[in-house]
Amino acid sequence: MKKYLTVALAVLLAATLTACGSGASTTGTTGSGTQTDGSQAAAATTGGKISIVMTTDPDTLDPGRADDTQKNQIVLETQETLVRLIDGELTPAGAESYEQSEDGLTWTFKLRDNKYQDGTAVKAEDYVNSIRRLFDPEVNSHNAGIFYCIKGGEAFNTGTGSKEDVGAVALDDKTLQITLTEALPYFDQLLTFSNITPVPESKTQGSANASYGATAEELAQSGPFYVSEWTRGTKIVLKKNPNYWDAANIKLDEIEMPLAQDENTRQQLFDAGKIDLLSNVRSEYVTSLQSKIDAGEVQLTSAPQASMSYICFNNQDPEGVFSNAKIRMAFAIAFDREAYVNNVAKKGKAAGGLIPYGMSVGTSEYRSLYAEPMTDLLAEDAKTLLNEGLEEIGRAGETLEITFLQSNSNSDTKVIAEYYQNQWQTKLGVKVNIETASDNSAFNNQVSKGLYQVCQTGWGADYNDPMTFFQCYTTGDGNNAAFYSNSTYDELVNANKTESDMTKRADNFAEAEKILTVEDVGISPITFGYQNVVMSKNLKGVYINSAGGPAIELRDAYLEG
Repeated sequence: MKKYLTVALAVLLAATLTACGSGASTTGTTGSGTQTDGSQAAAATTGGKISIVMTTDPDTLDPGRADDTQKNQIVLETQETLVRLIDGELTPAGAESYEQSEDGLTWTFKLRDNKYQDGTAVKAEDYVNSIRRLFDPEVNSHNAGIFYCIKGGEAFNTGTGSKEDVGAVALDDKTLQITLTEALPYFDQLLTFSNITPVPESKTQGSANASYGATAEELAQSGPFYVSEWTRGTKIVLKKNPNYWDAANIKLDEIEMPLAQDENTRQQLFDAGKIDLLSNVRSEYVTSLQSKIDAGEVQLTSAPQASMSYICFNNQDPEGVFSNAKIRMAFAIAFDREAYVNNVAKKGKAAGGLIPYGMSVGTSEYRSLYAEPMTDLLAEDAKTLLNEGLEEIGRAGETLEITFLQSNSNSDTKVIAEYYQNQWQTKLGVKVNIETASDNSAFNNQVSKGLYQVCQTGWGADYNDPMTFFQCYTTGDGNNAAFYSNSTYDELVNANKTESDMTKRADNFAEAEKILTVEDVGISPITFGYQNVVMSKNLKGVYINSAGGPAIELRDAYLEG
């Protein structure tokens, strides 16, 4: 997902579509994608309404443009992917079954008898349309590069091919076939993406192709819920889709999602019983709730999240500053990550590498194989590196002045920006100006166009393989917020798309990680996600995902008693 997250998302809702969280410490949870109980209890109440906050105001609900945690949360509850991550396991969803050819290049899906909220049947050609739109330059999906493995996708996306050449065809109304250019060992993991959910071509013809998803009324929604109300700047309301293929097992009638961008406001709503679930809360708030947790009045789930926040440098800085590696190194190490976690963010874990804990290479956890690579770099002298960098760009002796782009005007975001301003001015002797984007969408748009020098953003895993992080920083990728480019890095990462030897694959990733974060410092990781989720005592059947599917899966949620 374009999931380079805004500061608010990276810090307040740290995971996007998340990987299996290992080593979870939970209250009443099971599985690698943690759930609020082991199974749906006999006491489950059919019907009922819950509330869960939105942390940002979506600018679109077009599945093709779902590019951050919040949009994906909504899209993945209201649309049906071919497979769904249920309690940490890939489970057939829109497709009742699927198979791949012996060479791994052709995948064939048999679709269920599913319907949109208006009763119209979901057809294979609707998935074809969504896949074509993923590469359509007019749609401008930030995730197109992730799916260049689909035959003809890159050519259509780059203007050298047509949509008819994209390797997705409907063999009949219930049979979808996808042809790849190369056999990806993790392709089935990609099928949980919101971008590959059915959209009828009739909804996206002509001018509607570029504007689809702007209102609830125009959406064709194939998931367990549908958007029944969307008041921008206020709330979104989801209701049960009576025509969903598994509607008989969907317990909730309604999910209200009020907008609350400030963390203190969200805590107040939870304390007052006005919302039923609050994710990625600070440790100090957990402490304040401890007596209620101990008494069983509040549920707590704590687990690592496959996400990371990072300092994003514009490697093609038009001012010629952050295009210099030594200057990037200086800014990357001129603050204490542990102090940032403990005193500023008050959540997450200090990061010394790109890949968070819980991500797997084959059957092994990546971080158990390779230590975080930034240790030696963090011991360097930042001021010396800065002076060397300034000399290299012909500005030796100058007092450097740079601009930090803040993602919005929220108080939490402001505190973070001012922390970096203070640290860099004190430790480097530079002048740091803070520019504030009007909102998170404006921030993402500005960053994607390279209209910034340095900012803080983040990424959450779309699937449980390190490729979900590494591909972002390959040359020209739509999610490459840093505009980073290194041919050796590209070769290592691209080789791993088809490498079947998991030991070799892990070695390639480790070498690429060192190039990105230590040798070039194209970006500089700050924190790994570690999420505390609090829920009302009666809310059950919630999956807290860590890579793949919505961050909070509500498909099987219900109210007990």
